[in-house]
Amino acid sequence: MKFSVLDKKINVESLARRLGMHIAEHFVKFTTDEQYLRYLLSGLRLLHTLYDIASHHSKLEQVLVQDKNVGTDMIHSITSMIIVLSCFGEKINFSNQSVLLYSTLLASGLYLLKAIISSETPTFTLVLLALDEVDSFTIAAFTAVRVVVDFLQAKLPAQHIDPHMKSKLNEVYYLFHLCESSLQFLQSLCQQMLIREHFVKNKKLCGEGVVLRLVQNIMKLPKYEDPHLMDEVYRLKSKVLSIMLHLCEVESPSFLDMASSTTQSLDLAKSTVFEVDFQNS
Repeated sequence: MKFSVLDKKINVESLARRLGMHIAEHFVKFTTDEQYLRYLLSGLRLLHTLYDIASHHSKLEQVLVQDKNVGTDMIHSITSMIIVLSCFGEKINFSNQSVLLYSTLLASGLYLLKAIISSETPTFTLVLLALDEVDSFTIAAFTAVRVVVDFLQAKLPAQHIDPHMKSKLNEVYYLFHLCESSLQFLQSLCQQMLIREHFVKNKKLCGEGVVLRLVQNIMKLPKYEDPHLMDEVYRLKSKVLSIMLHLCEVESPSFLDMASSTTQSLDLAKSTVFEVDFQNS
């Protein structure tokens, strides 16, 4: 989608109608190139801005809020984006800015999805569960957040922070905030009874360890002398434990039964519980 700098104005309604599909088309040829990731992030931010102002712009509201076909296309575009991100996360170069761009794309995409569907929790829950790709999207979201946690593990400084490294901590703090934002989205989903009941029935999510790996990786984040850094770590651990506890509230099927349904998943469940006990001791 190209606009000439000589154009006197842009048709905002046309832009809003086409932007979601334009982003989705570019995700089909996803690469981990920084310039490409920046381009996608710019498109997401523009789309989020259009949704923010839609209530004050009647024609824009007709396109983004009232046109169900546009809304459906937008939802599928964003869920597809999260699925693609989860597939490419391990290919990101940990030593460059792609880590921050990937993490920002994930957090922005998750919250844009809520803006597209509805800010009202009951409506969001019903629409999400009605999606054909809800299971694939859920697995992808948990997997992608775990990738961001891996980024954190790689980016975190040694426990004793050298004064000369403090200039680099801003990037780590920003990455923490992005990780927490995405984790907060998952936590908000698990707070809804219908959603967590659906999650527990997902064999790959709960029975094959997708949730447990996220819990385990976050619980392995070490302790730090820097109080601000330690606050960030505690918030992540608190949120991921809240997710696990919400899932454990489901009685049929039981999250714990699902998480120990095979020898491999049972070993993972035991090691995760050990990590939780160790951190809390």
